[in-house]
Amino acid sequence: MDTKQPPAPAPAPRPKLTSSVLSQDVEITGSLTFKGELSFDGAIRGGHITGSVLNLGEHANVEGNITADEVTISGAVKGNATVAQRCHLRASARLNGDLNTSRLIMEEGATFIGMSNITPRGGQRPA
Repeated sequence: MDTKQPPAPAPAPRPKLTSSVLSQDVEITGSLTFKGELSFDGAIRGGHITGSVLNLGEHANVEGNITADEVTISGAVKGNATVAQRCHLRASARLNGDLNTSRLIMEEGATFIGMSNITPRGGQRPA
């Protein structure tokens, strides 16, 4: 009798998202809302960034809050971040603010000053 469990199915691939790019010569005052995936390498002051998948490049400088499903930070953020699925702080990242997420990846060299609340999806903490 074979008691091996069948392998778990692979996670479903992420649906193809519309990609947008805002380069380092872009400066925004106020809020920014997007759908799909946004690669941002400019500056935003005094607003709120809201969207699905946000990639902040090394030259990005954000003064405001972030709400997104996934965030990768390589630049500077001064504000709070609420990330539904995954927050990735690359080695060059500087996050000065509170972070709420279900998964945090932090590379050596990244700077994070603030409080973190990491709660796995479904809102249940491991026993």
